[in-house]
Amino acid sequence: MAAADAPARALLEVGDVSVRFGGLVALDGLSFTIDEGQICALIGPNGAGKTTFFNVVSRIYLPTEGSITFDGHDLLAVPPHDIARLGVTRTFQNLALFPGLSVLDNVRVGAHARSTGGLGTSPWYVIRRREEKRLRDEAMAILERLGLEAIAGRPPVGLPYGTLKRIELARALASRPRLLMLDEPASGLTHQEVAVLGELIQTLRDDFGLTILLVEHHMNMVMSISEKIVVMEFGRKIAEGPPAQVAQDQRVIEAYLGTPA
Repeated sequence: MAAADAPARALLEVGDVSVRFGGLVALDGLSFTIDEGQICALIGPNGAGKTTFFNVVSRIYLPTEGSITFDGHDLLAVPPHDIARLGVTRTFQNLALFPGLSVLDNVRVGAHARSTGGLGTSPWYVIRRREEKRLRDEAMAILERLGLEAIAGRPPVGLPYGTLKRIELARALASRPRLLMLDEPASGLTHQEVAVLGELIQTLRDDFGLTILLVEHHMNMVMSISEKIVVMEFGRKIAEGPPAQVAQDQRVIEAYLGTPA
């Protein structure tokens, strides 16, 4: 069988995940899969549980029950500090750049999880210097890929918001993720910037061999770039499928997309 005809393989498998904070149910039996190489959007009203799920995958929260498997690994058994090394990286709704570092050094921070140049593994100065140069060159290549090389040496303070979003995306790419989770990457961008970002996400998926899980409220971008959409309401999944199918689902229309006047 040709590679193009090979069946899709699930990279992330979510099974009956629930999260409770006392009497508050943030996630309620959430189950879905994401195929390798797929762009999957997780949508729903504010408070639906989308960011809570991101926090579970990145091990900020532990679920009350359920399972999450990433490429055959029990993700819930992996220490939080090893999540990035395993190949799972996320961005945040609010920018988390270091204002005292240069743009280049902010991106280099993203490569720390896969660095082999720590004191414990590279006691010789020459080896550490070689590692630092490699990470610097890789970070610079990513900045060039995103059109940010001209500002590599300056701090992020004062840069346009859309540029800051690209820097955070560059930092995430520096960890060489297999699963890239984007938490509202278009938040605060202009309509033109949103359109450019959508095209960029698709291109980066192809160029870097990524699987992408996207939380986003800009429905035009979601519908244009996603191959699968999971819709949530009050911590539960209410719909799942290709964009055209989800857009016609009456539960989705009532809960999120809105009933036409």
